[in-house]
Amino acid sequence: MRDAFSKILKHSSIYGIGNFATKGITILLIPLYTSHLTPSDYGVLQICNIFHSLLTIILMMGMSSSFFRVYYNITNKEDRKLIFSSTILTYLIIAGSLILFLLFLAEPLSKILINKEGNTYLFQIVVLAAFMEGFYNLQLAYLRAEEKPLLYSMSIFVRVLFYLSLNILFVASLKRNFVGIREVNLISIILISLMVIPFTLKKIKFQFSITYIKEILHIGIPLGIGGIAFWIFSLTDRYMLKFLLPEHLAMAQVGIYSLGAKIAMIIRFVVVGPFMISWGVLMFAYQNDPRAKEIYASVFKYFVFIAGIVFLLISLFARELIILLSRNESYHIAYKVVPMLSLSVVLLGIYQVFSVGVTLTKKTKYVIYSNYTAAFTNIGLNFVLIPKYGMFGAAFASVIAYTINVIIIYYFAQKVYHINYKVFKVILYLIIFCTIILFTNHYDINTLSKVIISVIVILIAPSLGLVNYSQIFSGLKMIKRKIRKK
Repeated sequence: MRDAFSKILKHSSIYGIGNFATKGITILLIPLYTSHLTPSDYGVLQICNIFHSLLTIILMMGMSSSFFRVYYNITNKEDRKLIFSSTILTYLIIAGSLILFLLFLAEPLSKILINKEGNTYLFQIVVLAAFMEGFYNLQLAYLRAEEKPLLYSMSIFVRVLFYLSLNILFVASLKRNFVGIREVNLISIILISLMVIPFTLKKIKFQFSITYIKEILHIGIPLGIGGIAFWIFSLTDRYMLKFLLPEHLAMAQVGIYSLGAKIAMIIRFVVVGPFMISWGVLMFAYQNDPRAKEIYASVFKYFVFIAGIVFLLISLFARELIILLSRNESYHIAYKVVPMLSLSVVLLGIYQVFSVGVTLTKKTKYVIYSNYTAAFTNIGLNFVLIPKYGMFGAAFASVIAYTINVIIIYYFAQKVYHINYKVFKVILYLIIFCTIILFTNHYDINTLSKVIISVIVILIAPSLGLVNYSQIFSGLKMIKRKIRKK
């Protein structure tokens, strides 16, 4: 049992590092992009990225996740090869057919989905990149299923190197603007897919099983629908800025807002992402422990305590971060949306903790309820707020939608698996931090004063009644003991 648990943690950490590299490169490229792209150009790029992510979800149909469920139910190696072969062939046939249809209608669709001027070539390379992304994701799923985490992460790091070096060439040297960035995305995904093929497709037999595919699609399509809900929830604000604002403002607002969102995502890299990777393991490790509910409640407090401090620091120093990353003053106003978008990321982490109840009791239908309710709330609020307040309205709508998502999942999770989370202390903790952020932004506090405020808050944070630093260290030791015991 101990060896199995150690393997889980080892693999999770390797996968986490690989995924961290993929996300982290977007921060490293901000200086390059903002130096060579206007906010409007950056907005077009972000619209392309968002369309790429939606199309990838649709093409995948949840197969990369459902593949695991079917794959691990079978122990025979030949049957496992058949499962992967069937999955790949199904993807190539269905996704390939949809791609051909989209390419045929590239000219009119580009005017609707990218910009009114239309850019057929840009639309075509985005569509092809999404198709290759799905193909590559299935290969990565196979590597994970075969327990090859090093090969998995190596392929991601090589892709990042391709992406970084080609961006420098296409953007800085060749001056290809946002079109060049999308060309780089397509070229890098093709190259890495070709490099991984010898480790995946050569080991399978190209045969097709209707039985396995029915099972994979039966599980996968609902997951794909859930993925679309998350896309609606987290990314439609960029599209709605594009459609709801005057044409001369829209793309610049999308670009500036997207930069603010990337700064806010630092919380996800530093706190929420690593937490989500380990939480999936630790949640089940403690499920049979007599003190499980007490432990989950403590983990919740630890998470909010740490995430709250990081949220405070990023929100206070957002302007300094953006000035450091971008010399183009047109982007500097993005710091004003960072606090609201950062709070949304913290709420996403809280949502993950609260979902333990519905996960352990297998009542995951409540996840769909909460996600879709929040998604359509976000859309409705965007219709109301964006025309009046622009990107600030979109940021505020995001906070409200994530709050509703948390409230709904908390309500249903407590019904099926009640945990005493001490919610009011958490709310008070976050309100105090939000008040400090509002105060410093309103009065335009200088950097030195922000440093002093940050030090004071970090020192007095334990006195706010949530947790103290010694409890956090004790909790970490307890988790280590649990792992060793297992």
